[in-house]
Amino acid sequence: MPVTYLELENFKSYAGLQRIGPFFNFTCVIGPNGSGKSNLMDAISFVLGVQSRDLRSSQMKDLIFRPPGTARDETLSARASLVYVEPTKAGEENTDEEENSPKKGRLSKKIPTGKTIIFSRVITTKGTGEYQINSKNVTFKQYEAKLASIGVLLKARNFLVFQGDVETMARKNPKQLVEMFENISGSSELKEEYEVACKVKEEAEQRTIFAFNKTKEHKSERRVLKEQKEEAERFHNLLSQRTSLKTNYFLWLLFHIHSDVQQRESSVTELQESLAEHQAVVTDKEGLLKKAKKEASKARTQSSAKDKLRIKLEAEVDKLQPSVIESSEAIAALKKRVSADSKAASRIEKEKAAHGEKLAELEEEIAGHVEKESELQQEYDQLKQSESDGIGSLTEEQEVQYEKIRDAAAVASAAPRRKLQSAIRGLESARAKAAKVGEERKELLGRKEDAERSCGELTTRKETLEKSLEKTQSELKDSESTLSTLQKTAADYQAKRSTIEAQLDAINNTLRQAKDDRRKDKEEERILTAIGALKRHFPGVRGRLVDLCRPSQQRYNLAVTVAGGKDMDAIVVDTKRTAFDCIKYLRDQRIGTATFLPLDSLQVPSSESTERLRAMAENDKRYRLAADVIRVSDESNRRAVLYAVGNTVVCDSLDVAREICFERRGGGRGGGGEERIKAVTLRGAVISKAGTMTGGVTKEDNNKAGRFSDHKLEELRSKKDALEVEREDLDSEAGRGSGSHTAKAEDLRNTIGNLRNKEQYSKSDLEYTKKKLKEQITLVKASKKTFAKLEKQSADAEEDVTE
Repeated sequence: MPVTYLELENFKSYAGLQRIGPFFNFTCVIGPNGSGKSNLMDAISFVLGVQSRDLRSSQMKDLIFRPPGTARDETLSARASLVYVEPTKAGEENTDEEENSPKKGRLSKKIPTGKTIIFSRVITTKGTGEYQINSKNVTFKQYEAKLASIGVLLKARNFLVFQGDVETMARKNPKQLVEMFENISGSSELKEEYEVACKVKEEAEQRTIFAFNKTKEHKSERRVLKEQKEEAERFHNLLSQRTSLKTNYFLWLLFHIHSDVQQRESSVTELQESLAEHQAVVTDKEGLLKKAKKEASKARTQSSAKDKLRIKLEAEVDKLQPSVIESSEAIAALKKRVSADSKAASRIEKEKAAHGEKLAELEEEIAGHVEKESELQQEYDQLKQSESDGIGSLTEEQEVQYEKIRDAAAVASAAPRRKLQSAIRGLESARAKAAKVGEERKELLGRKEDAERSCGELTTRKETLEKSLEKTQSELKDSESTLSTLQKTAADYQAKRSTIEAQLDAINNTLRQAKDDRRKDKEEERILTAIGALKRHFPGVRGRLVDLCRPSQQRYNLAVTVAGGKDMDAIVVDTKRTAFDCIKYLRDQRIGTATFLPLDSLQVPSSESTERLRAMAENDKRYRLAADVIRVSDESNRRAVLYAVGNTVVCDSLDVAREICFERRGGGRGGGGEERIKAVTLRGAVISKAGTMTGGVTKEDNNKAGRFSDHKLEELRSKKDALEVEREDLDSEAGRGSGSHTAKAEDLRNTIGNLRNKEQYSKSDLEYTKKKLKEQITLVKASKKTFAKLEKQSADAEEDVTE
């Protein structure tokens, strides 16, 4: 990259505008520590897009020049510009000539000529960055693209070698080095296109392999068809002989069949007569059974209706019971109150009579005082008249003196008169107060007696309510416990029955599916028939491999089926001789074709490789050998299993299979090489030793995987019978009609509801009774205090009256 000059303005330690250059193909920057060598490299990195955090600073503002000893100036900005010259061909040649000329020194070298591009990066006063090309603001993407056009890749950082980069590059693994080279070369941009091409290549390889396999199959079929043609010609030659023999055989059969038909017709007539008699008996019994069922249904309906009516009436009675108790208590309380009011009325009548007598005495006393006053007035008048008659009239002086004496007497008697009037009023007040205290005392005494009587009644009522509440709560607790037990029993019954129903449905579906598969798979029946015939003729025939082994767990069914492939349908025999005899028998009998696995000549993987893979699988629990998850009924057949699955491993997922087949194998090549591994996932995906991957599962694969469960059908049928018996026992224990869990629970819920209502009413009544009892006790205590106070006031009033 022909960089000519570097212009710096207030960048780090470079104050003001500094022009550094020119630069040539080889330029060395030397100087003492702190002279700005590293800052020059930082400036070049900064212009080429390196972030500030990689330039020994935490933010953009730290890159602006700050004079030492001065305050922080927020108006300063910084700029770093790089002058790039695109040299012309002639210019490049001239430059080379000048550089190679021994006659001229370094300073005499010419600056390249051509188109000039100035890359600038500015730090504004706000601390933000701007990118410029030829003093024109551009975006970072445009800036990056322009640098890439001249060979500067920001992501690859191929323009400078920083401190520690060599060591870092030496520590990179091959994958990281490849990524770095791809970024430098620009091939990473073609990654998606490359992956698409690889995918197309893999698909093309798969199609090629498929076409090759098809061609092999067609050749094999052609050879088989040729053999079948020869056999067909031999067959037609024997067909004529067979036809004549069959004709004689069928005639012989017809004769015997005719004889058997005549015998069977006579026996059928007798059986039909017997059947008619039995059908008549069955019809009569069915009529009686139908009639009995109708009567039983009618009886059950009536019983259910009566039970509902009984429950409803009991609920109404329990609902009315609190109201009856409340009414009875209210009537008793009213009767007691009427009795108390009657006693109070009689007491008031007595007090009224006593007051009437006293009132009469007072009226008589008043009349006596009035009469006495009248007599005294008359006596005074007579005395005055007699004085006026005997003495005569007074003189003026005497009258004046009389007036003075009378006035003096009036003045002298005023104080005693006032004292007398005050004493009279005090006496009357004391008498009124004594009467009032007496009345209040009598009234308070009556209220006190009523309160004490009410306290006794309320105490009795409280004890009764507490006993009733305790009894109700005990009954409620017992009923709730019974209901809880019944609900738990019903829930257990429902859970057990649901579990049994679910198990029966699953078993029925499995049996139904097994029947459908068997009905549809005629080829399977043909093969089983052929194997049965071979076992009868040749003792060395063991059977199909799929029938001689089974996976250790059900989740391995599909994986084992895919791993074994066509060999799972092969027939296991003891020797090659037995295999040849079986093939000849099948050809002669025209039964069909089959693959045979002679145990004496099968090639199986070496024990060293098998043990090595088994040790790897023990360390990594995500996969295991397919041979280790297959059980055989006879260990002598283990060799056939090893031949069918080899060293195939069963993986939990496709990712694990990829890691085993590709990543570990790739790492092994560099370290001495590992053998190729075939992997099968639990879902049926396959990665072959050649590296091809096959995925997806057909219905035929699922059906083949389900063949391992054929030996469990009889167990399922036995389990089904046991579950049906258990269901019948549960239904008989649960009962029907009024004795069922539902009816019992409904009765208990009604009882609990009534008991809760009764409990609520009893609690409310008890709280009210306690409250009233507390009020009456308080009233009695207050009455006693007030009564003592009135006693004292009465004594004081009597003393006042006495005085």
